[in-house]
Amino acid sequence: MTLSRRQLLRCVGVGVSVSVVGNSASASPPSPSTTDTRRVFVHPRNGLLGDLLGVIEAVGGRTLLEYDNFEFVVVEVPSNRLEELTNAAAVAFVEDDGETEIPDDWSPSLLELLLPPDRSDCSTHPDQRTSWGLERIGADEVDADGSGVDIGVLDTGIQTDHCSLEVAGGRNFTASGVPSDYEDRHGHGTHVAGIAAAVDNDLGIVGTAPNANLHAVKVLDDDGQGRYSELIAGIDWCLSNDIEIISMSLGGTEESATLAEAIEDAHAAGHLLLSAAGNEGNPGNGSCETETMTYPATHEDVLAVAAMDDDGRLASYSSVGDAVDLLAPGTDVNSTFVGNEYAEASGTSMACPFVTGVAALVWGNREKDGPGSNEAVRRTLTETAEPVLATCEEGHGLVDARAALEADTDGDGSPTDDDSLASDGQDSGLTDGGRDDGLVGRAGTALEWVSDAITGVLEWVRGLGR
Repeated sequence: MTLSRRQLLRCVGVGVSVSVVGNSASASPPSPSTTDTRRVFVHPRNGLLGDLLGVIEAVGGRTLLEYDNFEFVVVEVPSNRLEELTNAAAVAFVEDDGETEIPDDWSPSLLELLLPPDRSDCSTHPDQRTSWGLERIGADEVDADGSGVDIGVLDTGIQTDHCSLEVAGGRNFTASGVPSDYEDRHGHGTHVAGIAAAVDNDLGIVGTAPNANLHAVKVLDDDGQGRYSELIAGIDWCLSNDIEIISMSLGGTEESATLAEAIEDAHAAGHLLLSAAGNEGNPGNGSCETETMTYPATHEDVLAVAAMDDDGRLASYSSVGDAVDLLAPGTDVNSTFVGNEYAEASGTSMACPFVTGVAALVWGNREKDGPGSNEAVRRTLTETAEPVLATCEEGHGLVDARAALEADTDGDGSPTDDDSLASDGQDSGLTDGGRDDGLVGRAGTALEWVSDAITGVLEWVRGLGR
């Protein structure tokens, strides 16, 4: 079950009261070298961040992170002063900073067929091969390429000089790195990026949206570990830089009211957020009663993606739950890898960027750039998905690039309202049994439209008398 933000806030209050140390507050800040500390989110009462700074300092705390778009801060505070901070008049609530990661057992295999003789020389890289996943979702047969759409890959970074990738920019938010160093030294982020948007340059592999702009938002360190505060920093950066699509092939085991707030604010600002459902497995019986999904995939404003094998079945490792939205190929997927190499890997982490890429194709089909039509794009992806499992495990079904683009005929990011009116006979009152009355989806001058409208009304009235 996914908790609402209001329910989460209630739970947070209970959690803090249980977890704080029971010692009475001391009159002066204890020495950091002799005191255990807690890393927490602190939310101001009435949204007044300025009132928090003095309170944090008074309890011996240290502000670690402030955000451009969110009204809360990340603080390191002595554990025995946490209750004092929590009960301060300027504080609405306090929440622990949770951890996020990629699976420990993620193990890509280098592809001998795609190993270049000289990894640093792009001219020696093998001819381009299309992954089975790209073909299965129909992305190899569409003309759209995601041009002008920005994708933020929130992961371990991206290898910026890979022969099959073009990275537009990025930022490092991990505690151990410098902001300008968003290079991938793990491999996961580079593999994810290639599935979403490897360039179509006849080398190695091609991505789902090859002309989309990739941004390496490093929120996981070189071991694939991170914190919710760093993930939120990545979301914050995407908001500030108008990155339309935010792709998260990662997860944590705990729900977070603070991360929920960041997600809701990003969604309200028009950004599309996607996440891997998780690799916690499933009962294999077509049931979603056993929730195995990770967070933030369970959040209602996040498009959650489960994984499919190449035989059309739900992958045994794929998490399931009522919050799954779409299915995508996730097993033995070829993509880019660090060291200017190519690798095959499996996981819902591989499924998520396929949907990310298709979202970029649909978004690029819009007439207007920038954030704003996330719900329209999301509706297109879910309404045009292909049912393959006939169970709740697939959500709406397998993402279908060709069907999504065919449904979005007017470039607004969603199946056209006119088409839906013509097909279901609602709202206009001028359709009868699917009859074409000339009123819906017709181009022409205003006079032509009025003439057609009058003719259509007369025909409709005559039909009532039959």
